[in-house]
Amino acid sequence: MIRVFELFFKCNLKKFSALAFFTKSMAKINIYDYECPICHTKHPHWKKHEDYERYLVSYEDSHVVIYKVTIFRYKCSSCGHTHALLPESIIPYQSYSFLFILTVLSDYFMKSLTVEKICDKYEISVSTLYAWKKLFIKHKKLWLGLLKDAEMSVVDFLDYLKKYYLYQLKDFFLISGYSFMQGASHFKNAHSPPV
Repeated sequence: MIRVFELFFKCNLKKFSALAFFTKSMAKINIYDYECPICHTKHPHWKKHEDYERYLVSYEDSHVVIYKVTIFRYKCSSCGHTHALLPESIIPYQSYSFLFILTVLSDYFMKSLTVEKICDKYEISVSTLYAWKKLFIKHKKLWLGLLKDAEMSVVDFLDYLKKYYLYQLKDFFLISGYSFMQGASHFKNAHSPPV
């Protein structure tokens, strides 16, 4: 897969729905700017291979909204591998948008609602909420390092992400080889990006 970053910080996220943001992000992407994550050819002749539909779950105007979006796959002319093109608002192998998960976790860590009410509000299971919590805490440690992690509360880190570091999701990807909040079962499918 080819991860596309640096679009979040250029947009006022409150003005866009998840679908509008996805559409705007995809319109700005030029596939020829990206190297192949497998063979590292700088500018392969990308050929559109196929596309597929997936769900994108968002929380907008106090409602859970489910969109169907089209993901395009491209074939590298050098090695023949195909890669899905994913903007940063999408977490690989998940239907929930990145901002949806941050919104849920904000409610959880701010203790503004009970676990039951959070799950009802966002139409998720308790096990999903706790899996996101566990993964978020693990990725927070990886992102910040042990010393900074100990100094920064989870609530402060959520604020930090929302205010300043949404545009640095690329840094996490470069450090780890997978996307922030991408589940552990899919790490083997994530390719380390070129440095």
